[in-house]
Amino acid sequence: MEEKEEQLRKARQFCSEVRLLAQKYNLPFFVVTEGASATNNDGCEAVKRARNHHIEWEKEQNLNLDEDWLET
Repeated sequence: MEEKEEQLRKARQFCSEVRLLAQKYNLPFFVVTEGASATNNDGCEAVKRARNHHIEWEKEQNLNLDEDWLET
């Protein structure tokens, strides 16, 4: 596997593990790393602001805001 593909796989795995940990503790979260991000929020203003800033960055980078790597 190419190094870039391996790093992407690791980033997505990391985000998946954070998602599980947040579910375990019933906490809202937003995490971003090179190649992947994940969020689950139910009203936490800090999480909302962090995700909104990341959305603006994604737009500036011309990234697909609708990509859902969990579906791949």
